Amino acid sequence: FVLNSSLSDAVREENQEAHVENAPHWVAVVGAYWRRPEGRDSSLEGRWEDYPVVHISWNDAKAYCDWAGKRLPTEAEWENAARGKRKQSLYPWGDGKSPMGKDGRWMMNIWQGDFPGANDMDDGYHSIAPVNAFSANSYGLLSLVGNVWEW
Repeated sequence: FVLNSSLSDAVREENQEAHVENAPHWVAVVGAYWRRPEGRDSSLEGRWEDYPVVHISWNDAKAYCDWAGKRLPTEAEWENAARGKRKQSLYPWGDGKSPMGKDGRWMMNIWQGDFPGANDMDDGYHSIAPVNAFSANSYGLLSLVGNVWEW
């Protein structure tokens, strides 16, 4: 599924009947996969090295880990990694609901505004941001919260 505001007019027109009931902003785009994130007329050109991979399933991720001799983290391990040294924090970015840093800058890429109608882009991004667009957490990990929807 792809956020409809990220689609080209041609792909949006081709897939106009393929939206999620009660969530028309999500479109089941024919041909969207990790190499063509927004469908047939998109590519990874200009974002191959620093954007997160999208359109992979848990099975895809598991197969990659098996190939690499690694494993997926448990939910507890992921929470630990996302929080970094903030073990007692309610959220990975701290205790407050706002993911704004002490300097008044966004700490992650999230939708700002009236979802899904208007993204104010206060963080600088309409959709997906490069993984290094925001500061690393205290473990040096980037982009563990926000940015893309997870399975």
